[in-house]
Parts: sequence; structure tokens; C-alpha cells
Amino acid sequence: MCGRYTLTTPDLEALARVVQAEISPQLRAEYRPRYNIAPTQPTTIVCEAPQEGRRLELGVWGLHLAGGRPGAQINVRAESAATAPSSREVFAQGRCGVLADGFYEWSGPKEHRQPHWFHAANGRLIVFAGIYKDVRDEETGEVTRRFAILTTGANQTVGRHHDRMPAIVPRGQLGRWLAPLPRAANMAEKTALAHLLGPAPDDMLVDTPVSTRVNSPRFDDPACLEPEPTLLDDVSEAPRRRTK
Repeated sequence: MCGRYTLTTPDLEALARVVQAEISPQLRAEYRPRYNIAPTQPTTIVCEAPQEGRRLELGVWGLHLAGGRPGAQINVRAESAATAPSSREVFAQGRCGVLADGFYEWSGPKEHRQPHWFHAANGRLIVFAGIYKDVRDEETGEVTRRFAILTTGANQTVGRHHDRMPAIVPRGQLGRWLAPLPRAANMAEKTALAHLLGPAPDDMLVDTPVSTRVNSPRFDDPACLEPEPTLLDDVSEAPRRRTK
């Protein structure tokens, strides 16, 4: 699962260089570092289209899928995204990358939830695999780009706390992931893309217990990432949560 994550760099131009993308005017006007990104909020995604090329854009986290579960989905299973009736069309025509430098999971009982920030040891950008579509408001005509993050089985680092994690696009594979598929693409082409999205290598991410400020989405500042000793003597004994 992925229910909160971070994108803390203040340098939008640097992000654009890493993913070799242009920056949309709306994102350029609204971008800021984020320390506790939550569902329903706008944040930074990268998309590629024949007419526009590759661009960093604002996307709202949460996607309604026809025939899927009620409400907006923030996570979709990578293993079935290409084939499930609710997501296969969006997967074929609307794959994106979700820019991040870490994500959160929790350990401990409900009354003492300890957030853990999983991030690259070298502070490098990571890109979650996502799917998106544009949604038009029937009353205002305004179009909003909405997305969901694809998840996969957890690696050993994350697996101490949860059995799922965001699917991270492997380095060097972003172009392949984003490239639009022809409408006549067969199932083999779609599932080949889905097979890019296994668990991240066990040594890719560092598990850092951080401030319980993260537990509330109203906090979104550098203090969220203050290191904090774990609230449990042995987090390995805490039950893992199971979800998307």
C-alpha cells in the first residue's frame, strides 16, 4: 500500500532534468516541497503524450475506476492493473510516473502508531508507477488529471511493517513505462509493461522512524521527518497490515 509519501526537493528544475521532462505552467506556479502528501491532494506526476511530449504536471491523488470499488482509489494492484476490467483501459492509455523521494508505513498498535519513512539512502528521486485519466466536471467544464499509485509485494525492508509497497519504476525504464501504447496493443504488450513492476531491491530503501506528526495530514513540513526512536521495542513482532 501507499497512503502517504514525500517529495521534499525545492528544485523543480532539477526534477525535470532527472526525468527529462518539460514543466507545465500550472505546476511551475504551484510547486512546493512536500513532506506528507495525502490522498485527494494535488502533487507532481510525469506523463507522456504524442502531442505534448513528456511533461511534469499536477495530478490529484485518487482515481474513480468504472466498475471498481466505490469511491476514489489511491492504490491499484500492479499484478492485475493491465487485465482487470476496471483498470485495463486506463492502464493501456494512461500510465504515469509519480515523483517521490520516500513513502510512509506504520508499525505498532492503533493508539501508538509509529511512522516509518522509506527513502533512498542517497536521497535520489524515486518514481512510483501510476495510472491516470482526465476527468471533466459536468458543471464547470474544468478538467482534472487524477491518478492512482500501483502497488506490488513488499521487499524485505518494507515487509517488516506491511505486505505491499508502491511499485517503483526501475531506473532506465521510465521511457518504456510512459510511452503510449497503440490502441490495438495486444494483451502480451500490456502485461510485459506490468512485469516491470516487481518489488524494489531490498537494499534500495532505508527505514527511518520519524515524527508522529506524520499521523495527521494537516502537518506537512520538515518537522515530519525528524528522526524518532521507534515506539516498539521490537517492531518485527508487530503484525503486518494487509491492503492494496
